[in-house]
Amino acid sequence: MSVVTRVTDLIGETPLFELAVHPVTGTRVFLKLETMNPTGAAKIRMARAMVLDAERRDLLRPGGHIIESTSGNTGLGLAVVARERGYDFTAVVDHHACRSKLNAMRAMGTELVFVAEDGDGNLATSAREELAEKLAIDEGPTAHFPAQHDNLANGIGYHALAEELVADLGRVDILIGAVGTGGSLFGTAEGLRKLDRQTRLVGVEPEGSIAFGGPAHDYWQSGTGTPLGADPGIQVDRDLHLIEESDRVKVSDVDAFAAARVLGAELGLLIGGSSGSAVYAALTRIADYPAGSTVVVMINDDGEKYLDTVFDDEWMNDRDLIDKAREAEIAGLLREYAAAHRPSPADYLVLHHLYSTLPDAYASAHGLTGAALREYADRQVPEAKLIHLLRTAELSPREIGEVLTAGEAGVVEVLERQLRRREEQTAVLAQMITEMKVSRLLDEVTAK
Repeated sequence: MSVVTRVTDLIGETPLFELAVHPVTGTRVFLKLETMNPTGAAKIRMARAMVLDAERRDLLRPGGHIIESTSGNTGLGLAVVARERGYDFTAVVDHHACRSKLNAMRAMGTELVFVAEDGDGNLATSAREELAEKLAIDEGPTAHFPAQHDNLANGIGYHALAEELVADLGRVDILIGAVGTGGSLFGTAEGLRKLDRQTRLVGVEPEGSIAFGGPAHDYWQSGTGTPLGADPGIQVDRDLHLIEESDRVKVSDVDAFAAARVLGAELGLLIGGSSGSAVYAALTRIADYPAGSTVVVMINDDGEKYLDTVFDDEWMNDRDLIDKAREAEIAGLLREYAAAHRPSPADYLVLHHLYSTLPDAYASAHGLTGAALREYADRQVPEAKLIHLLRTAELSPREIGEVLTAGEAGVVEVLERQLRRREEQTAVLAQMITEMKVSRLLDEVTAK
C-alpha cells in the first residue's frame, strides 16, 4: 500500500482468511476480515458513504453537526469521518453498547447522549433513533440525522467490498453475514449483482430478533438483529426477499459467542460476537452447500472490543452464556474442516525439529502438512516418530516439548512425571465425582 494522508484512505482492501475446506465436497469457506478497517469494523465503509451522500445532497453543510443513533461501530466510523471533514458528532447510545466502543468514540471527540440511566443494560434501538431524530429536528438546519436504518447510502458503501471479493476470488457462490441494518449483506450483494455475479445469500440474526420473524426476546449480541419494537429499516424491507426462508438463520447468543471464543482459542483470531454467529452458521452448514462452492463469511467486527464481555469468563458466567460442550463441538468442526495446508501445533513441532536438526526448508517450501509431513519427517529425523507416538497418547504440544528437550537420558523421567501428573488429575476427578454423587444422595434422602 502507498503512503496515505487520511485515515479513511485506509478503508477497504481487507484480507481474506481461508477458514475451512470440506474434505468431501471441496467447498471452501473464507472470512472477509473487515476487522482490518480503521475502527476494526466494516461500518466505517457505510459511515463514509452516508456522509458523502449527505454532502452531495446538501443535507450536511460545512461545519455542521451529525447526530446518529448507534450501538457502537457506526458511531466509531462517523467519529473518524466527522473529525476528517470538520463536523461535530453526537452519538445517541445506550448502556447495551460495549464500554470500549463508548470510550473510543469519546477519545475521538464524540459527544455521547444516553437514552437510559447508568446500570440499565437493555438494548434500546427505537428509543435511540427517536431521540437522535428529535435532537436533529430541534437543532435545525445545521444538524443532520443520517438514520442508518433508512439510508440507502448505507448499502452503497459496501459496493467496493463486492469489487474486492471478485478481484480476489473471481466468484462468490454463497455470502453469509449478520443482518442488522442489512447494509453490509444486501449492499455487498447488490455490488456483486452489478458485477454480474449471482450469489446465494445466507442471513444470520440473533435468536430473539424479529427481522426473520419471532418469537422476540432479549439478546446480548451487539450491533446486529432487530429487537422488539424496532423497525428493521429500508434495506431489510426492500431486500429480505433475496434470502430464501431456509437461509434465514437464527443463532443463539451461546452459539455465537462459543464460535467467537473458539476462533480466538484455536487460531488466535479475535472476532466479535455477531461475527461469531455468521461463522457458526458457516461451519454447521458447510456440508449442505453444493460441491465446490466458494463461501464468504463477512467478519464485520473485531474481538478486541469484547475482551470484557464475550471473552471474559466472569461476564459470560453471570449471564449463563458459557457452554464448554458447545465450544468443544465447534472446535471439532474447525479441526475437521481445517484447510489441508494449515499446519497444526503438532506439525509446527515436527517442522521445528526438522529445522534444528538438518536444518531443512524442504517441508515448508513444499507446504507439507499432516500425513505427508509426518512421512517425510520420519525419514529425516528420528524425533519425528516420537512426536507422533506422543500425540497418539494425547499429550499436549507443551508436554511433548518437555519430552523432546529432556534429552535421551531424561525422556523416561519426564514421561514418568507426566504419568504421575495425569494419575493425580484422575484422582481429583474421581473424588469430585464421588462427592457429587454423595451430595445428590443426601439431597434425595432429605427430600424424603
